[in-house]
Amino acid sequence: MEYSDMANVEKFEAFPTCIYRFKYEFEKNERQNIIDLIITESIVEKNNKKVQRLGSQLDDHLHENPLFKKLSDAILESSHDLMEEHGYEYDSLEITNMWGNILKPNSLKSSHQPHTHSNNFLSGTFYIKASSNTSSIIFFDPRPQSSILKPRKKEFNRLNSDQMSFDSQIGYGVIFPSWLQHWVPQTKEERISIAWNIIVRGDYGEAGDLQNAHI
Repeated sequence: MEYSDMANVEKFEAFPTCIYRFKYEFEKNERQNIIDLIITESIVEKNNKKVQRLGSQLDDHLHENPLFKKLSDAILESSHDLMEEHGYEYDSLEITNMWGNILKPNSLKSSHQPHTHSNNFLSGTFYIKASSNTSSIIFFDPRPQSSILKPRKKEFNRLNSDQMSFDSQIGYGVIFPSWLQHWVPQTKEERISIAWNIIVRGDYGEAGDLQNAHI
């Protein structure tokens, strides 16, 4: 519950969609080693030539690589804090996949089109190479009815906007519900990030409601 400054009016934030940001401190040479590995993994053979694959990479098991162990642990720790704040019961959290993304300006893979992450509960992205000229990640308002009537705005704020963006900043990650639609517009400079999905292990639904499951 959050109280407003309006006289005789109480404000209740109903059904909020929460997005979390965390900071990660690299160890010596860790960031450069990760960049080198992602770039190496992006080189594929096509028509008997070695070319760089842009966009999402094919290898989605980076969390199993020892180089990503410290970062994976930080992601899981932040996700545990998130689950505790929301008051969920669960057995464990598991990263199901993790992969690199390379976006370059003036290429077919300079952006990520609107999408969600199916078959998982939490997803996220972390920035390895970024600048003030690399694209933000943008989230859409998930309430379809909210756009039926839209009075003209004096200015955009968090109460009247239908999108929310987070700058791409080296060493920062964003965690969000996997079902939340998001996209990345065209980037003006090379942008390298890591993305992942997390499944929550435990009981789903209430016992006896005939819609429960153990995952």
